Amino acid sequence: MSKKERKWKRIYLFIMLFVYILFVPISFFEWLLSGDRFPIAATVVAIALPFMRKNHLNTIRREETESV
Repeated sequence: MSKKERKWKRIYLFIMLFVYILFVPISFFEWLLSGDRFPIAATVVAIALPFMRKNHLNTIRREETESV
């Protein structure tokens, strides 16, 4: 595993912790209390983030193998 990949894994760890521990629960809690519109942004981010992470890390790995 390269230095660049390790750096991005760490960044994604912090992003995912923030999203899944703070952003999504707070958005849904506010939605339950207010009864307003469904928190579609929180839902989309929660679903898309693992796919974005996987795709980006695979791209980094592919670029490293091509450069060698």
